[in-house]
Amino acid sequence: MRVYEFARNYGVTSKELVAICHEIGIEVKAQSKLDETQLATLSRHICRGKDTNETIETTPKVVKKSREAKTIAYVVTECEPFTSLGELGKTAAAFATQTIKDGRSLIIALPKYKEITEVYGTTMEWLMDLPIKVGSTEARASLFKLVQDSVTYLFIGNDRYFTREEIYGYEDDAERFAFFNRAVLEALPYLGTKISEIYVNDWHTSMIPLILNVDYKYHSFYQKVKTTLNIHNLEYQGWYSVDILPNVLGISRQYYDNGLTRMGDSVNLLKSGIETATRIQLNEISTEQLKLPQMHESGIASVIEGKLNNKAS
Repeated sequence: MRVYEFARNYGVTSKELVAICHEIGIEVKAQSKLDETQLATLSRHICRGKDTNETIETTPKVVKKSREAKTIAYVVTECEPFTSLGELGKTAAAFATQTIKDGRSLIIALPKYKEITEVYGTTMEWLMDLPIKVGSTEARASLFKLVQDSVTYLFIGNDRYFTREEIYGYEDDAERFAFFNRAVLEALPYLGTKISEIYVNDWHTSMIPLILNVDYKYHSFYQKVKTTLNIHNLEYQGWYSVDILPNVLGISRQYYDNGLTRMGDSVNLLKSGIETATRIQLNEISTEQLKLPQMHESGIASVIEGKLNNKAS
């Protein structure tokens, strides 16, 4: 991405952006091409603009379009035809078909699993690599794009996390998908498309509303973005010890102490998404599961019902 393209995405002139670059030690001109490190550094600097009282307005320009033209981001761990273990992959594909039929633009974000790389790797376009915070450390996310049937697919690659024989079932699943969640939020601004809403699915991507609420609330790109959490299966909720917050998600324990992520004496990642998403949606399976005694005993039923009742009122 060149300097003038980045400037256009963030609603500033090329001259203003060049001045910002010089302030933070990046020597460029308006036509210069920014490398991945410069892009990441510049993005983080602009993200911090509100906190440091920057005088440059960094809100992206939004071209007035019809309501139908707004772009939706759909973040999911399975989607046909790339990968699917059951209903989630089929549901994601059906959502894509209906969204395009309705005349809306769609970006679907997926992990770049081993099986996806093997089948589709040569047809993807590599965009860039970005550093992603994982607790107090960093990991690299390789971003790839593939446009198919009018849908833009964004694949998040990392060999350590996603080049495995299975999709789920590993001891570090929380770390793998926390990385994926943060990588999606870092990547979306670089696609050059204004997002109106982000849909997330089950606990594996329910960290996005939480992270948005904690770390990205001042990011100009996400100022007006709404989030919808789709709950497909209440059997899996993402139960972990409190250490996951600072060590994996990179957020303070205070979000456990204040009850936002806490359920009983553990962190419940699905709950964190329910509490911080703009709205939630349940399918037939999760609606029936909500009636089970164990859902009431654990407390998740009251959290869901409280969210639904608040939105209805």
